[in-house]
Amino acid sequence: MSSLSAGRSSARARKGRREMTSSSSQPPEDRNAVIERTRRAVLEDGVIVAVRMGSEDPVLEACRAALRGGLHVLEITLTTPGALDVIRTLAEEGEAVVGAGTVLSPEDARLVARAGGRFALSPVFLPEVVDESHRLGLLAVPGAGSATEILAAHRQGARLVKVFPAGPLGGPDFLRSIRGPLPDVPLVPTSGPTASNLSEYLAAGAVAVGVGSEVFPVGFTLEGAEESARRLRRAMDAAR
Repeated sequence: MSSLSAGRSSARARKGRREMTSSSSQPPEDRNAVIERTRRAVLEDGVIVAVRMGSEDPVLEACRAALRGGLHVLEITLTTPGALDVIRTLAEEGEAVVGAGTVLSPEDARLVARAGGRFALSPVFLPEVVDESHRLGLLAVPGAGSATEILAAHRQGARLVKVFPAGPLGGPDFLRSIRGPLPDVPLVPTSGPTASNLSEYLAAGAVAVGVGSEVFPVGFTLEGAEESARRLRRAMDAAR
Protein backbone atom coordinates (compact mmCIF):
# COMPACT_ATOMS: atom_id res chain seq x y z
CA MET A 1 0.00 0.00 0.00
CA SER A 2 1.34 3.45 -0.88
CA SER A 3 2.02 5.97 1.86
CA LEU A 4 -0.78 8.13 0.41
CA SER A 5 -3.28 5.26 0.55
CA ALA A 6 -2.14 4.34 4.03
CA GLY A 7 -2.61 7.92 5.11
CA ARG A 8 -6.10 8.03 3.72
CA SER A 9 -7.00 4.72 5.38
CA SER A 10 -5.67 6.00 8.70
CA ALA A 11 -7.68 9.20 8.34
CA ARG A 12 -10.84 7.24 7.58
CA ALA A 13 -10.22 5.03 10.61
CA ARG A 14 -9.79 8.06 12.87
CA LYS A 15 -12.97 9.59 11.48
CA GLY A 16 -14.83 6.33 12.10
CA ARG A 17 -13.72 6.20 15.71
CA ARG A 18 -14.81 9.80 16.25
CA GLU A 19 -18.21 9.06 14.80
CA MET A 20 -18.62 5.94 16.93
CA THR A 21 -17.79 7.84 20.13
CA SER A 22 -19.81 10.97 19.34
CA SER A 23 -23.44 10.94 20.47
CA SER A 24 -24.14 13.76 18.05
CA SER A 25 -23.39 11.43 15.13
CA GLN A 26 -26.41 9.28 15.97
CA PRO A 27 -29.62 9.85 14.01
CA PRO A 28 -32.14 11.92 16.03
CA GLU A 29 -34.41 8.91 16.53
CA ASP A 30 -31.50 6.95 18.05
CA ARG A 31 -30.70 9.76 20.47
CA ASN A 32 -34.36 9.99 21.38
CA ALA A 33 -34.39 6.26 22.11
CA VAL A 34 -31.33 6.62 24.35
CA ILE A 35 -32.94 9.51 26.22
CA GLU A 36 -36.17 7.58 26.63
CA ARG A 37 -34.35 4.56 28.06
CA THR A 38 -32.69 6.81 30.62
CA ARG A 39 -35.99 8.46 31.50
CA ARG A 40 -37.60 5.08 32.08
CA ALA A 41 -34.69 3.91 34.21
CA VAL A 42 -34.93 7.03 36.39
CA LEU A 43 -38.67 6.60 36.86
CA GLU A 44 -38.33 2.90 37.58
CA ASP A 45 -35.91 3.58 40.42
CA GLY A 46 -37.72 6.74 41.54
CA VAL A 47 -34.95 8.28 43.63
CA ILE A 48 -32.16 10.47 42.27
CA VAL A 49 -29.29 10.74 44.74
CA ALA A 50 -27.37 14.01 44.52
CA VAL A 51 -23.70 13.54 45.34
CA ARG A 52 -22.17 16.88 46.32
CA MET A 53 -18.94 16.47 48.26
CA GLY A 54 -15.56 17.99 48.99
CA SER A 55 -12.07 16.87 48.10
CA GLU A 56 -11.69 15.15 51.46
CA ASP A 57 -14.71 12.88 50.96
CA PRO A 58 -14.55 9.33 49.54
CA VAL A 59 -16.86 10.17 46.63
CA LEU A 60 -16.59 6.96 44.64
CA GLU A 61 -16.96 4.71 47.68
CA ALA A 62 -19.90 6.79 48.87
CA CYS A 63 -21.62 6.22 45.52
CA ARG A 64 -21.00 2.49 45.85
CA ALA A 65 -22.51 2.56 49.33
CA ALA A 66 -25.69 4.12 47.90
CA LEU A 67 -25.75 1.41 45.24
CA ARG A 68 -25.46 -1.30 47.89
CA GLY A 69 -28.39 0.34 49.66
CA GLY A 70 -30.55 -0.03 46.57
CA LEU A 71 -30.44 3.44 45.03
CA HIS A 72 -29.10 3.28 41.48
CA VAL A 73 -29.63 6.76 40.01
CA LEU A 74 -26.62 8.83 40.98
CA GLU A 75 -26.27 12.53 40.18
CA ILE A 76 -22.64 13.57 40.60
CA THR A 77 -22.66 17.35 40.87
CA LEU A 78 -19.98 19.08 38.83
CA THR A 79 -19.03 21.11 41.90
CA THR A 80 -17.65 17.88 43.39
CA PRO A 81 -13.88 17.56 42.81
CA GLY A 82 -13.17 14.81 40.30
CA ALA A 83 -16.84 14.55 39.33
CA LEU A 84 -16.18 13.56 35.72
CA ASP A 85 -13.75 10.82 36.76
CA VAL A 86 -16.36 9.42 39.15
CA ILE A 87 -19.00 9.51 36.40
CA ARG A 88 -16.61 7.74 34.03
CA THR A 89 -15.79 5.00 36.54
CA LEU A 90 -19.41 4.36 37.50
CA ALA A 91 -20.45 4.33 33.83
CA GLU A 92 -17.78 1.73 33.08
CA GLU A 93 -18.81 -0.41 36.06
CA GLY A 94 -22.36 -0.41 34.73
CA GLU A 95 -24.32 -0.77 37.98
CA ALA A 96 -25.55 2.81 38.24
CA VAL A 97 -27.64 5.10 36.09
CA VAL A 98 -25.13 7.89 36.45
CA GLY A 99 -25.24 11.49 35.33
CA ALA A 100 -24.30 14.95 36.47
CA GLY A 101 -25.81 17.75 38.48
CA THR A 102 -25.15 21.51 38.37
CA VAL A 103 -24.86 21.39 34.59
CA LEU A 104 -24.83 25.08 33.72
CA SER A 105 -23.55 25.32 30.16
CA PRO A 106 -23.50 23.42 26.87
CA GLU A 107 -19.81 22.70 27.49
CA ASP A 108 -20.71 21.09 30.83
CA ALA A 109 -23.15 18.84 28.97
CA ARG A 110 -20.46 17.87 26.46
CA LEU A 111 -18.05 16.96 29.24
CA VAL A 112 -20.70 14.83 30.92
CA ALA A 113 -21.46 13.00 27.67
CA ARG A 114 -17.77 12.30 27.05
CA ALA A 115 -17.48 10.86 30.55
CA GLY A 116 -20.30 8.43 29.86
CA GLY A 117 -23.04 10.19 31.83
CA ARG A 118 -26.65 9.58 30.89
CA PHE A 119 -28.40 12.68 32.22
CA ALA A 120 -27.80 16.34 33.00
CA LEU A 121 -29.55 18.02 35.92
CA SER A 122 -29.45 21.71 36.63
CA PRO A 123 -30.76 23.95 39.42
CA VAL A 124 -32.06 26.34 36.73
CA PHE A 125 -33.69 26.27 33.31
CA LEU A 126 -31.28 27.14 30.49
CA PRO A 127 -32.71 26.41 27.02
CA GLU A 128 -29.25 26.02 25.48
CA VAL A 129 -28.33 23.35 28.03
CA VAL A 130 -31.53 21.42 27.37
CA ASP A 131 -30.93 21.57 23.61
CA GLU A 132 -27.30 20.50 23.80
CA SER A 133 -28.08 17.69 26.23
CA HIS A 134 -30.69 16.34 23.84
CA ARG A 135 -28.30 16.64 20.90
CA LEU A 136 -25.84 14.49 22.84
CA GLY A 137 -28.40 11.88 23.87
CA LEU A 138 -28.52 13.02 27.50
CA LEU A 139 -31.74 13.22 29.47
CA ALA A 140 -32.04 16.91 30.39
CA VAL A 141 -33.65 17.66 33.76
CA PRO A 142 -33.69 21.46 34.17
CA GLY A 143 -34.58 23.10 37.46
CA ALA A 144 -37.55 25.41 37.87
CA GLY A 145 -39.17 27.22 40.78
CA SER A 146 -42.31 28.74 39.29
CA ALA A 147 -45.20 27.76 37.05
CA THR A 148 -43.76 29.92 34.26
CA GLU A 149 -40.33 28.25 34.43
CA ILE A 150 -41.83 24.77 34.71
CA LEU A 151 -43.98 25.24 31.62
CA ALA A 152 -41.11 26.84 29.68
CA ALA A 153 -38.81 23.92 30.49
CA HIS A 154 -41.49 21.44 29.46
CA ARG A 155 -42.10 23.25 26.17
CA GLN A 156 -38.36 23.25 25.51
CA GLY A 157 -38.59 19.46 25.42
CA ALA A 158 -37.57 18.49 28.95
CA ARG A 159 -39.04 15.06 29.69
CA LEU A 160 -38.62 15.61 33.43
CA VAL A 161 -38.60 18.95 35.22
CA LYS A 162 -36.79 19.36 38.53
CA VAL A 163 -38.71 21.42 41.09
CA PHE A 164 -36.05 23.22 43.10
CA PRO A 165 -35.96 23.92 45.97
CA ALA A 166 -39.18 22.01 46.61
CA GLY A 167 -39.22 22.27 50.40
CA PRO A 168 -38.88 26.06 50.68
CA LEU A 169 -41.33 26.50 47.80
CA GLY A 170 -44.06 24.74 49.77
CA GLY A 171 -43.36 21.03 49.52
CA PRO A 172 -46.19 18.73 48.44
CA ASP A 173 -48.68 21.60 48.57
CA PHE A 174 -46.67 23.50 45.96
CA LEU A 175 -46.52 20.43 43.73
CA ARG A 176 -50.25 19.90 44.09
CA SER A 177 -50.91 23.50 43.12
CA ILE A 178 -48.69 23.21 40.04
CA ARG A 179 -50.22 19.92 38.99
CA GLY A 180 -53.67 21.52 38.88
CA PRO A 181 -53.11 23.75 35.83
CA LEU A 182 -50.14 21.73 34.49
CA PRO A 183 -51.17 18.08 34.92
CA ASP A 184 -49.03 16.77 32.08
CA VAL A 185 -45.65 18.08 33.24
CA PRO A 186 -43.60 15.32 34.94
CA LEU A 187 -42.20 16.86 38.12
CA VAL A 188 -39.18 15.73 40.16
CA PRO A 189 -39.01 17.65 43.45
CA THR A 190 -35.60 18.01 45.11
CA SER A 191 -34.37 19.67 48.32
CA GLY A 192 -37.41 18.66 50.31
CA PRO A 193 -38.24 14.95 49.93
CA THR A 194 -37.05 12.56 52.64
CA ALA A 195 -37.85 8.99 53.58
CA SER A 196 -40.48 10.26 56.02
CA ASN A 197 -42.40 12.51 53.58
CA LEU A 198 -41.64 10.84 50.25
CA SER A 199 -45.12 9.33 50.05
CA GLU A 200 -46.65 12.81 50.40
CA TYR A 201 -44.67 14.07 47.41
CA LEU A 202 -45.74 11.10 45.32
CA ALA A 203 -49.36 11.62 46.32
CA ALA A 204 -49.03 15.27 45.26
CA GLY A 205 -47.96 14.18 41.77
CA ALA A 206 -44.18 13.70 41.80
CA VAL A 207 -42.98 11.11 39.28
CA ALA A 208 -39.65 10.73 41.13
CA VAL A 209 -37.77 12.59 43.85
CA GLY A 210 -34.29 13.92 44.42
CA VAL A 211 -32.45 13.47 47.71
CA GLY A 212 -28.94 14.17 48.89
CA SER A 213 -28.17 15.24 52.43
CA GLU A 214 -30.24 12.43 53.93
CA VAL A 215 -27.87 9.89 52.37
CA PHE A 216 -24.72 11.97 52.68
CA PRO A 217 -25.02 14.34 55.66
CA VAL A 218 -22.01 16.24 56.93
CA GLY A 219 -19.66 13.74 58.54
CA PHE A 220 -21.38 10.72 56.97
CA THR A 221 -19.91 7.23 57.15
CA LEU A 222 -20.12 4.66 54.38
CA GLU A 223 -22.14 2.37 56.62
CA GLY A 224 -24.52 5.19 57.49
CA ALA A 225 -24.91 6.16 53.84
CA GLU A 226 -25.76 2.59 52.90
CA GLU A 227 -28.36 2.33 55.65
CA SER A 228 -29.90 5.69 54.69
CA ALA A 229 -30.11 4.49 51.10
CA ARG A 230 -31.87 1.31 52.26
CA ARG A 231 -34.34 3.41 54.25
CA LEU A 232 -35.15 5.53 51.20
CA ARG A 233 -35.43 2.43 49.00
CA ARG A 234 -37.94 0.91 51.40
CA ALA A 235 -39.89 4.18 51.60
CA MET A 236 -40.12 4.49 47.82
CA ASP A 237 -41.14 0.87 47.35
CA ALA A 238 -43.81 1.19 50.04
CA ALA A 239 -45.18 4.45 48.66
CA ARG A 240 -45.76 3.12 45.15
